[in-house]
Amino acid sequence: MAQSTLSKFFTPQESRNLQCLYNTGDLKTVILQMKSKSHNLTNMQLNIAVMGDVGSGKSTFINAMRGLRSDDQGAAPTGNEETRIEPTGYSYQDLPNVQLWDLPGTNSFGFELNRYLKNVNFESYDFFIIISQARFRENDAELAKKIQEQGKEFYYVRAKIDNDARSLWRQGADLNEGWVRIRKDCISNFQSVGVTPPAIFLISSFDREEYDLPKLKNMLARDLPSIKSNIFTLSIPKIMMEITESKTRMVEKRVWMLDILAGAIGTVPVSISESVPVPVLLFIACIGLTITGWMYLQKQPGISGASLQHLASKFSKPNSNLKAEMNRQLTRKLRPTVIHILLGITLIVCMITGSRHSFTLITQSIFGAVSSFAFAYKLLNDSLRQRLETIQQLVKCAVSRE
Repeated sequence: MAQSTLSKFFTPQESRNLQCLYNTGDLKTVILQMKSKSHNLTNMQLNIAVMGDVGSGKSTFINAMRGLRSDDQGAAPTGNEETRIEPTGYSYQDLPNVQLWDLPGTNSFGFELNRYLKNVNFESYDFFIIISQARFRENDAELAKKIQEQGKEFYYVRAKIDNDARSLWRQGADLNEGWVRIRKDCISNFQSVGVTPPAIFLISSFDREEYDLPKLKNMLARDLPSIKSNIFTLSIPKIMMEITESKTRMVEKRVWMLDILAGAIGTVPVSISESVPVPVLLFIACIGLTITGWMYLQKQPGISGASLQHLASKFSKPNSNLKAEMNRQLTRKLRPTVIHILLGITLIVCMITGSRHSFTLITQSIFGAVSSFAFAYKLLNDSLRQRLETIQQLVKCAVSRE
């Protein structure tokens, strides 16, 4: 299932086109093409993880969704013992480009939850169905919290509800009242752990036309566009990282050259007076070189402050003041810049003070090289990183639907 985030949504030709547009500074067209894609996600592959404890009925549920019995060819193996150690994907014929993934039981193999989630590549799935039986379990709550932390969505399924029906019948209880009580209990349990209750389904994988299985299928088909749209929006930062990768590498190389040059300048001791033999003048020159590099970043096509502000104005929407959001983004970036400049001035003062205590030339050179390189590296690389984060935020705000 491993694939780049960009290739999940765009063809190879579309991906190359987006990268080319960004490299030439045409961020506006990149945004427009991504907005267009957000409205046309029909061919997007959707990976749905079916999760739950061993014996909860995950495999039987997948077979029921696919209209298969356990002994049919291509059916998921079933049984109370865990039959797999890796996720297994099954196509879902009712919905094109949807894959149901049968994951190992969350309590299998003695897995600690975080290790388990890493082993099954938890973050790679787009949607989740948590299967439980008989009662709400601790693992159900922990899985729900992890899903919510990602900003993704899930359904909750109480499987083997035919067993509950027989129990209620033997007790002479009203079935409808029993179902209401079970649903309320599930909702209460989710709320108690701080999770927004999802859609809850009571199903039997054997009595497939009874209970909520038909309702689940219909709701999944209905929710599919909004699920895909949400995943696309969540993926924008990673998509933009891939689109900007080649240009970022090019800019990073130039930044490294400036960092190394700044460090080299800082090694040369120059006297500002006979009594103060310190590399102050060249360190000041290093600051000038660093600021020049910073200005170079500001003027790069597609990442300059002016171009980002223009795009923020162009793509602002009534329900989310995108321009104001970009202003806040750029304002936050002034603080570290000011701090770095103050750090540079502080380093100069330290060097002057140190020289008065008879620093040797070698000590001055080492101190000058390290401090000059660190100052340039911190300022330029932070500036580049912050620009890229601003672009990601801009594209996400512009593309996302209100």
